[in-house]
Amino acid sequence: MGSRARIAVLRFSSLGDVLCTGPAVRGLKRAFPDSEIVYLTTGPYRELAAALPGVDRVAVVSRRGAAFTRDLRALAGEGGWDAVADLQGSPRSRIARRALAGAREVVDKPPRLRRFALLAGRVRIGRFLPVPKRMLANLAPWGVEDDAGTLAVEIAETARDAVRERWGGWVEDAVVTVPGAKHATKCWPGSYWRDLVEALPDEIPVVALGSAGELPDELRGLAGGRVLDLTGETSILESAAVLERARVVICGDTGPMHLAVAAGAPLVALFGPTVREFGFFPFRHTHSVVLERPLACRPCSAHGSSRCPLGHHRCLREIRPWEVLAAAAGVLRSAGRFDDAAELAHSAR
Repeated sequence: MGSRARIAVLRFSSLGDVLCTGPAVRGLKRAFPDSEIVYLTTGPYRELAAALPGVDRVAVVSRRGAAFTRDLRALAGEGGWDAVADLQGSPRSRIARRALAGAREVVDKPPRLRRFALLAGRVRIGRFLPVPKRMLANLAPWGVEDDAGTLAVEIAETARDAVRERWGGWVEDAVVTVPGAKHATKCWPGSYWRDLVEALPDEIPVVALGSAGELPDELRGLAGGRVLDLTGETSILESAAVLERARVVICGDTGPMHLAVAAGAPLVALFGPTVREFGFFPFRHTHSVVLERPLACRPCSAHGSSRCPLGHHRCLREIRPWEVLAAAAGVLRSAGRFDDAAELAHSAR
């Protein structure tokens, strides 16, 4: 494959997964600097894919059905696909890969059998790589190398300007919380979020990020006063612009956690039903800490579920607000922000 190759990268969803393809995309661009890298994804992730360093163009495909087939035919009709890097590894991405008919192909497949063994029998077979490293390893035969970097996203100035104009100083040096998640078992209890916010000094601004409807009831009474509720109010890159200004970010194992890593924000991540072996711990993020409990029932699902299978949700209920504040203080000390760390350490008492 020559340096002027035309390379398709396939990843249709979701937020965290698209971000985790970033090191592989950068590696492709370094290996083939004159290539055109076209990132195939779905509409909700167009903006994010375009912001990944190394992406030259984004091609949006419909999620499924006749529209998906139509979009693939249009892309196949462009011709000249030298290579296809399928970083989805699903039946749908296989259809796309075959439609483009690249001269060379790489497929990243999650270790589903080993993951099942871990979920079903707590049996750990072989070595589990972080998802970005696994993708890079699959691309190694093409001469793609790891730059030893973390996740990255190029935040458009328009996104930064929008954040400054709409919310001004409230988002500057705030404690940014992401209290929601797609699956209930990944959510820290709402009462804990309330206790954490109420423990903070009044002069520290607090922001809630996430999708619409994800603000816990326990924080609704604080919204508009103590908490700036931005759930459902920001685009992905606007969320990144909020995160890069954060004093510290506190969230679960969700897409915004990876966005915080890409934005370079100090981070405390709360892991409940999921574990490191699934590959989604904060990737090479210097100023972060993961809080979790060594319970025999973990992991209970690969992506979270609607309820705890045992009914107790101890994996997150046993992580207390004071512990999270103390961890946040430690992360800030590691970042050299000693005054901020002292404030949070005092709040943890």
